[in-house]
Amino acid sequence: MKKSMSIYRVIILLVIISFLFNSCRLISKLPTDEAEIAVLCKNKKITRIHEIQGVGHRSPLENSTIQCVTGIVTAVSGTGFYLQDLIEDGDDCSSEAIFVAHSSGSMVKKGDRVLVYQAMVKEHKPTLGQLNSLSITQLVNPKFEVLSSGHPLPKAVILGKGGRVIPNLIIENDVKGYVGRDNALFDPEEDGMDFFESLEGMLVEVHNAVAVTSTNRYNELTVVADEGVDAGLFADTGVLVIRENDYNPERILLDDTFIQIPKIYVGAKFTEPIRGVISYDYGNYRLLPTEKLVYENGKIDQAKAEPPGGKPLSIATYNVENLAATDESARFEALAEHVVDSLLSPDILVLQEVLDDDGATDSKTVSAQLTIEKIIKAIMLNGGPEYHAISIDPERNSEGGISGGNGRIVILYRPDTGLKFNGLGEAGARTETELIVEDGRVALSHNPGRIWPNNSCFRNSRKALIAHFEYKGENLFVIGVHFSSKGEDGPLYGEIQPPPLPSESRRIAQAKAVNAFVKQILETDASANVVVLGDINDFYWTETVHSLMGEELKNTTLSLPERNRYSYIYQGNGQMMDQIFLSASLHQKMLSLQVIHLNTAEIEIEAFSDHDPVIVYLGLE
Repeated sequence: MKKSMSIYRVIILLVIISFLFNSCRLISKLPTDEAEIAVLCKNKKITRIHEIQGVGHRSPLENSTIQCVTGIVTAVSGTGFYLQDLIEDGDDCSSEAIFVAHSSGSMVKKGDRVLVYQAMVKEHKPTLGQLNSLSITQLVNPKFEVLSSGHPLPKAVILGKGGRVIPNLIIENDVKGYVGRDNALFDPEEDGMDFFESLEGMLVEVHNAVAVTSTNRYNELTVVADEGVDAGLFADTGVLVIRENDYNPERILLDDTFIQIPKIYVGAKFTEPIRGVISYDYGNYRLLPTEKLVYENGKIDQAKAEPPGGKPLSIATYNVENLAATDESARFEALAEHVVDSLLSPDILVLQEVLDDDGATDSKTVSAQLTIEKIIKAIMLNGGPEYHAISIDPERNSEGGISGGNGRIVILYRPDTGLKFNGLGEAGARTETELIVEDGRVALSHNPGRIWPNNSCFRNSRKALIAHFEYKGENLFVIGVHFSSKGEDGPLYGEIQPPPLPSESRRIAQAKAVNAFVKQILETDASANVVVLGDINDFYWTETVHSLMGEELKNTTLSLPERNRYSYIYQGNGQMMDQIFLSASLHQKMLSLQVIHLNTAEIEIEAFSDHDPVIVYLGLE
């Protein structure tokens, strides 16, 4: 009897197992999520991803435990996977996808149907210490199961024509404070920040993309959709350039999370759609391609200055990006080629970021004698003239910039072109240079000198260097500047809007200090020729630049077509960081201003510098 009962129990158990097995098989074939949830979820209710994402930058379910979320896996990383719901709400303001954080993300594969039984909703800031960062809505501590595999991916949202139109003017104009923490309008149709947030985690594709930068040092690349139609202002080189009220929200930053970004040059055309998911990190929304990029690469032409006719005086500025004697000889050779072959050996060359002889090593060394000698020698070996150098050694670790590098401004000049420099005094790092009058002509108490180096605005920042020349019987004052970096300013896509600019006040103060000295020169000698040039670290429409100009100086940048005003690229935006200013009488003698794009079009890790040189030609006959 007991034996027969045992047989019956086994039979019943097998029947139950068979039923459950067949039910699971049927579940994978059922057309709706509700059918799956009805069998597999205790509460028999699905939580839609768009309910978790909500309409805005932070989830309405933040810090809540949710149950029963399902979708198709669109991408997998080492820290989790992207899950996209097949049931949409028809509202473009809410995303249908989410990142599921899981240390064993490789357990799942692209195309898997996953059911998350339970998880916590968190707003995750992706970069440690990034206080002014937007957050990514994530599911953390998930309990999930792969229901089935091999499913087609959800249809990708097209960015641009034929899909979601990308805002092309405004990044964010509704928030005054912290994004997602107030009741500001969420406006994906107008605001680039809201547009990309509405697509967070979703599978998207870009058609007929064009590269507006070359691959940068982080293996990132910036593109625009639809061959740039409806995009902003393009330089002749194909670079996307910012304007005062347009920071180009239409630019799309490609990230190498899932694929290797090859060496792609500005102007490259993509012959197949770029597909991937939308994410956010390091102050920018990003498209993370999940498929190999197919493209026709851009072609870079060697840039070269084009001097006007006659024998004009040529003055150039060049940020040499932390050049030190300890660098490989190839860097000095590259600089020499740029100076001789591309800039055609200008009469005066003002360099920024020339480091001391042992570079970034934090030693007692502050002299840059070896660095300067290697620069001059490399130029001569490349067939250039023998430049003479003007500089003042800084105090140790007092100039800002790279730690231990003691960067400074160096002025190189050619005595063979008629320039006369009469050194006077031996100014130290803190010596205040003053104006003096000799034989009715204005001069400097120390030549070269520093402009108000003890002013608090120059604390831990590069000091302005001034040199007095005579050229064809006329006074010529050259002031090299390198104002405080914008590095501490808030990102365009930061949590705080409008982006805070804590560094701006220092640049404005530095600009006012330099302008005040220029004003003294011109009040003493109205006919004096004054040139102020260097890395301004600000845009040509800002208060920094207007403070530097005052009534005394003219900005030569404005002589360029607006589309070509850039010497530097940051996060896909071309911008004019390197500028040259002339006193009014000298500005009337300006023949030409040119930005020589030697670096910004290159693969960044192969470029000599991250800045392009700028050169002005003056008719001082």
